[in-house]
Amino acid sequence: MRARGRVAIDRDQDASPFSAILWRLCEGCSAHAAALVDKEGETVDYAGRISPYEIRVAAAELRLVLAFTRTAQVPGFDGVNEIRVRTGQRSYAIVGLGDGYAIVLELLRHCFAVSSRALLQATRELESEAGIESVLAPGGTRWSRVEVRPTATDARRPDAVWLDGAWQAVTVLGRYRTADLARRERGYLARLANGAEFSLVREPLGFWFADQLS
Repeated sequence: MRARGRVAIDRDQDASPFSAILWRLCEGCSAHAAALVDKEGETVDYAGRISPYEIRVAAAELRLVLAFTRTAQVPGFDGVNEIRVRTGQRSYAIVGLGDGYAIVLELLRHCFAVSSRALLQATRELESEAGIESVLAPGGTRWSRVEVRPTATDARRPDAVWLDGAWQAVTVLGRYRTADLARRERGYLARLANGAEFSLVREPLGFWFADQLS
């Protein structure tokens, strides 16, 4: 299935498994680009629709901002793990990972919204792929993006999910109502034919995320 909005760019390095993870994050947040950067400000890998040079410069500068913030003599700043910046032309976000790594996102102009579920999935996958210490709380939610076939009458109501290479019918047990749902998000409690129950959320960009679905 072709990734939504993906266009080719002239890469300056071969794509690694990190690149596919970062592509999914870009799509889930409608970002211009995403990068995995180390504690020295070096970009490990990237994905996006802008030049590698621009991605690398933004990643290096924002990694410095995060480091400076954590060492500032301001109460509470040493625990800062996420920073968002808005400028006249672009917006940015940087999120700290374990072992000094970080995710940097170049967002759309005036955009501050970042899908928390897409970010959680990317964090989990990048940490696993890189073998770095996890910053995620044990036993927390494990949102993953899934393909959903909607009902014929409502594009926001699930009929089946793509699982194990086939469409699996779902039964909607009710609406998923929680403070975690943002405006224009819709959530459901669903059940597979094998009895497994899970939460399913459709985000404003049209992507679906499931919690604890396997």
